[in-house]
Amino acid sequence: MNTPMRRFPWPAMVPALILGLAACGGGGGAGGNGPGPQTLDLVIGSALPLAGSSKPLGESGRKATRIALEQIDEAIQESGADHHVRIVEQDQGGTADDAVASVEKLVEGEGASCLTGPWSSEGVARSAQEVVIPAKVLQITPVATGEDVASLDDNDLVDSTALPVSAEGEALARAIGHDAGGVEGHTVNVATSTDPNADSLSQDFTQEWQDDGGTVGGPVALTPPPAAQAARITAGAPDAVLLVDDLTGFAELAPALSSAIGWNPAIAWGNDQLVSPVVPAETGAATVEGMRALAPGVPDESELSASFVERFASAPPQKVKMAPFAAQQFDATVLCYLAAVAAGSTDGQEMADELIDITAPGGTQFSWRQLPEAIKALEDGEDINYTGASGPLDMDVHGDPTNGVFDIYRYSSGKLLVVGEIPVTKPNPATP
Repeated sequence: MNTPMRRFPWPAMVPALILGLAACGGGGGAGGNGPGPQTLDLVIGSALPLAGSSKPLGESGRKATRIALEQIDEAIQESGADHHVRIVEQDQGGTADDAVASVEKLVEGEGASCLTGPWSSEGVARSAQEVVIPAKVLQITPVATGEDVASLDDNDLVDSTALPVSAEGEALARAIGHDAGGVEGHTVNVATSTDPNADSLSQDFTQEWQDDGGTVGGPVALTPPPAAQAARITAGAPDAVLLVDDLTGFAELAPALSSAIGWNPAIAWGNDQLVSPVVPAETGAATVEGMRALAPGVPDESELSASFVERFASAPPQKVKMAPFAAQQFDATVLCYLAAVAAGSTDGQEMADELIDITAPGGTQFSWRQLPEAIKALEDGEDINYTGASGPLDMDVHGDPTNGVFDIYRYSSGKLLVVGEIPVTKPNPATP
């Protein structure tokens, strides 16, 4: 990979942001079959990881939400729309039960009709089943989701701005193959947790790697005791190692890995849950020095994405640096608003009925910097194709992007660096 490295220093905890912007004005006449100018009072609920090991990710997501809200407010004022948008937030906690409770507070306590988050597939699936679908609230998560979300009978209420778990296995195979100088004749030892989405990712990678002529060792099931796992992970002098786990499990495994014969973090790779600035502190910097992992990112060659990165860097609080999923959180927030404009309503189901069309190919393209023009087009019933900070989403029938990139991260001297990207385009299941 020849992409220049982007160094992301990571902040300490900053004070909570109190988010709430409103603007109002008079709209013009409607045309076509659109809803025309409508008065909208929209509450967007944001479920973020604001404590524990994922706090830096959540703080970055919070800042991205604020930037999105500022962009929305500027568009409202410029267009003269009678729209009021307010953000309410909750810490999603550390478990799926906590995530459900946070969503309940946002929906039942704060009156949110659109949600961004939670930031885990299990949290999304559980909160969708127990709160979102019964209450008919639109939910747009900024992180990858798996089959537990794709299989929901959700009537388009549950969506994502990040490439799904089903795309990550192929992306990892491509990244590791590029690094190894090819797939054929090379061996990757795979170790995976017992989480169903981790197992699905591992299977996708294995199929892709073997189809291209590579060999897979394992998979090693990441169950106790850690010493036995570590010995199997490093056995046979593999060309690469793939660890599919979450941070908690990896932190428990790390001491055994660091002392295992043959452990070389320079040939180790991880899934998106192992992309976090706290990994060196949680596992020991030497244990992960040179290790790489993939997470949904922003296209390097996109001027729109570069503009978002610049805006994030210059926006307060400047101690909060851009982290994985920030662009996806920004887009999720903007799409909550655009769905309400398209529907002429803040009813969650009516917004959900419009969302996928807003991002699907075929309409007039409007970027996140063209929201005033997008407002007018949607009010007039025009078909638009939103291009976000994370690139063109082109959502499929499941509400997942069909276009995007995975950034390649490397742990180096205790820091997390972006060192390349893997572009991904996947077919829409609705397309013959």
